[in-house]
Amino acid sequence: MIKIRILNGPYRGREKTLADKALTIGRDAEAGIQILDRSASRFHGEVFPVGGMYFVRDLDSKNGTFVNDEKVTDEELLREGDVIKIGSTELIYEAGAAMSDEDSSSRISFREDHDALSKTLEFRLDELSDISEPRDQQPEADSARSLRLLYQIGRLLSDGDESNLSEREAKVMDFLVQSVPAECAVVFRREGASGKLVPSSVRTATPASQPIISRSIVKKTFAENKALHISDAQDDERFERAASVVQKGVRSVLCVPLAVGGQVRGVVYLGRGEGGEAFEPLHLELLSAVAIQLGMCYQAIDQQRRHRISLAKAVGAMARALEARDGIAGTGERCARFCLAIAGAMKLDTNAKDRVGRAGLLFPVCRSGKKLKAPVLDELLERVDDFTTVTPLIRAALALGEDTDTEAQIVAVSGALAIRLHEDSDADVPKLISLLRQDAAYDEDVVETLHSCHLDGSLYNAKME
Repeated sequence: MIKIRILNGPYRGREKTLADKALTIGRDAEAGIQILDRSASRFHGEVFPVGGMYFVRDLDSKNGTFVNDEKVTDEELLREGDVIKIGSTELIYEAGAAMSDEDSSSRISFREDHDALSKTLEFRLDELSDISEPRDQQPEADSARSLRLLYQIGRLLSDGDESNLSEREAKVMDFLVQSVPAECAVVFRREGASGKLVPSSVRTATPASQPIISRSIVKKTFAENKALHISDAQDDERFERAASVVQKGVRSVLCVPLAVGGQVRGVVYLGRGEGGEAFEPLHLELLSAVAIQLGMCYQAIDQQRRHRISLAKAVGAMARALEARDGIAGTGERCARFCLAIAGAMKLDTNAKDRVGRAGLLFPVCRSGKKLKAPVLDELLERVDDFTTVTPLIRAALALGEDTDTEAQIVAVSGALAIRLHEDSDADVPKLISLLRQDAAYDEDVVETLHSCHLDGSLYNAKME
């Protein structure tokens, strides 16, 4: 595997594994790999794959992108050890897999810290608004800054679908580490199978550091559904806001429950080590608001998944009834599996795979056209919001011309193979694929991907939700 690693600057040591899609680099929090450099544009440049190789290009930035001190004028092929320079920030292109959130458990160490609980202030989330404002701060300025932070976090969480939820969660933790600031930010989520709290995202101010997490604090927050503010500074007088109680040289922790659909599913943990100032109550309110946004994001995705499953079952039942009437039973499900396998192999996103799967389920019925005509089907499906993009896809796959897009081609190719296999269940699949290659109406790349999926078995193992 290949990765990009930051060599200098505030994010020195952070790295990202390169995949089959472009990786943007820039100052914006939504960039694939963020750099804090005044000379960098929000989206400054990108590294992208072509045939197993990776290239870098500049995204019309003001100050340009350089590789080994040579300015990139078009697209530059990257070789191992090449250094990409943006402003004063250097990033190296090298072999290896980046430490990802899959390695989160190994990035942290725990300790039982019961003594810290004696210095802990506890709040229910609905009590946080009762914390008085500090006399030595400007509430308006703090509120404006908090609103800006929450706006940025909202943008990060809204960018994408369930396939990149972990990536969005990690970006939020990165943002908190830099903006609050904190020494570490961790999201713990409860595993459905084991019921254990496990770290799903771990971010630290210093990439190579290993934060020490108080297991007692995490357990108490989760079990009692209370936001906790821990500091070695003083006691409750701290919340009367005398300036003298905000002391340096203390260890401070914020830990808030992460609720999804009214149930606590995890916690969000922020820590500052010795030598830093204690967290303020304003930070506790901010982190609680972030946890609420995270919980709403998880809940929305969970509801989308459940809705998609229910809809797939309903459409599947309708398709099976129509297929039984037309004598092509099972063809739609086979076509849908073929569609999902090809879409997965071609790295289509979750929404695209969902569309081609639904279209594939109905395509054989529409193609058979014995009794149910397309206008009737359109009228039936247009009553379901989720099919506003599926019916045009089916029509495009049926019409099939030179301008047919990739998704419609996937449906058409999958449908052709599924129908031919229904007509002759003993037919030789490679021969049928060879016939599809000879038909100029079908996209060559889609047919080749179909063949690859046949060879590796994924064509027959794709899962339908």
